[in-house]
Amino acid sequence: MKLKLVIVFVVFISIGAGLFYLLTMGNIGVKYDTAPVMKGEAGVYVQDVGRISSRNIRRYYGNGFNEVEEMTLKLGDHVKKGQLLVQYEDENELNLELNLEIIDLNKDILAIEIQKVEKQIEALEAAYDDAESSTDMESVNSARIEIARIESQIDSATKDHERIQALYDEGIVTLIELEQSVETIDQLESSLGIAKNTYNQLAKGISDNLRQKYEAEIDAMLLSIDVLEKNIDILEKNKEEIRETREDNKIYADVEGIVTELNTFEGDKPSAGIMIIEIQDPTEKVVLVDFMVEDAIRISPGLEAEVTDLNLDVNIDNLKVDQVYPTAFVTLSELSVEENRQTVEIGLPKTAESLPYGLEVETKVMIEALRETLLVPVGAVIEKNSKQYVKILEDGDPVEREIVTGIKIDGNLEVLDGVVEGEQVILNYQED
Repeated sequence: MKLKLVIVFVVFISIGAGLFYLLTMGNIGVKYDTAPVMKGEAGVYVQDVGRISSRNIRRYYGNGFNEVEEMTLKLGDHVKKGQLLVQYEDENELNLELNLEIIDLNKDILAIEIQKVEKQIEALEAAYDDAESSTDMESVNSARIEIARIESQIDSATKDHERIQALYDEGIVTLIELEQSVETIDQLESSLGIAKNTYNQLAKGISDNLRQKYEAEIDAMLLSIDVLEKNIDILEKNKEEIRETREDNKIYADVEGIVTELNTFEGDKPSAGIMIIEIQDPTEKVVLVDFMVEDAIRISPGLEAEVTDLNLDVNIDNLKVDQVYPTAFVTLSELSVEENRQTVEIGLPKTAESLPYGLEVETKVMIEALRETLLVPVGAVIEKNSKQYVKILEDGDPVEREIVTGIKIDGNLEVLDGVVEGEQVILNYQED
């Protein structure tokens, strides 16, 4: 429907329709039909039909490969964030489950191997303790392990610093995060120096050959533990990849809301790109209005609006325009005429949560705010020499007066200057 400019007109007067007939006798044989200058409010708005929607909408689509194995939703269901919506059938499910069990078994085997190496280290400590009773071999061993641990942490911290440096160069992380990574390395290197000094103090009582043999054996054992731990990490990554593969066959709700569209069922094999589920957040309801572009360009965020539906006795005012969508589109009118339109979004209060999605409501957006003004009937205005005049009845005689007019309002003209409220303007003039 082609949108028309509508002018608000509210007349604050307590008598009838605002126009009355006054017969005043001046000279004998002369009659005047008059009407009073009235005070009212005028403003400008644009109007069109809007539809109830949500600011927060999520749509989910078919993958085109698998059948729906599990789907218990019904139209209108309330779903929570993280709730399983759809689970597709997976032919490789048994293989994936078996692979997970094998990974867990291998992790257990590697954990046992680590325990064996740790026991070997304990045995080595005891042997050196017997060989060099004057030296606390357990403390020496602990100091050596502490050095290896800190060196490993420095290696990891250095790699983290390189990664953070690259992210910082791309503007992804802050300077504070970069400086923290440098500070972490400095602290670890300081700790390493202290650990090495402690180790050297403890190892003074051991001969060079004995100490070198001890270091070589303990380094080999620590290297074995490191390799085993890396293998466990690899298995854990493989396990995570398998979990992700399994999750690819499931769809979870990423917002809490109401199911407003449902186009699938168990056993269905929805095509790729076909929307199967739509969820709308009922706490973020809005009105979407597709205004004609010539009206939409006059609308800006923050303008006042109201929606009405006489059939449902809905009248919500004091609303605000949230945004005007940046892209226009072409649609066909009821008469198959192409129209350029642009969507305007208007926020709704919590009290509108009961309004159903898709409900069409009459929507008005105030382009010019209401203002108090004076009004006279159009028939009282005389056009002469590109100027406008009215005849005012003063003491029974007509007096012509120039006026400045504004907008036209339902058979009346706004008068910006030239008359005052209550004066009588002559509607027509005739002599017998």
